[in-house]
Amino acid sequence: MGSVVTAFVQNWLSLRTQTKIRVFQERKEAYIGLLEAWLKQENSKYCEASFFDVGHWVLRAELVASPSVFSLLKKWQETDPGSPDRIQATNDLKTAMRHDLR
Repeated sequence: MGSVVTAFVQNWLSLRTQTKIRVFQERKEAYIGLLEAWLKQENSKYCEASFFDVGHWVLRAELVASPSVFSLLKKWQETDPGSPDRIQATNDLKTAMRHDLR
């Protein structure tokens, strides 16, 4: 009986660890992709293709983000590019992303 419980607990802990690792990897990929898309957008002076790239990564980030990052992504989307509000929203979002990846 004890070995069955031990096997069950080990399996549960293993699945829990694998889930945490997967969530971390998915968030990391989405957040880094978004940051790289922002950089490309700035360098291309906001061309149409860069908007699609940023939109793609925003959507991916929304799918895996924590509630705090998700709400900040929405706030970021409501601001105009280059505005002081966008700059503040971007800084807040970066801080929340860093916190998510710790």
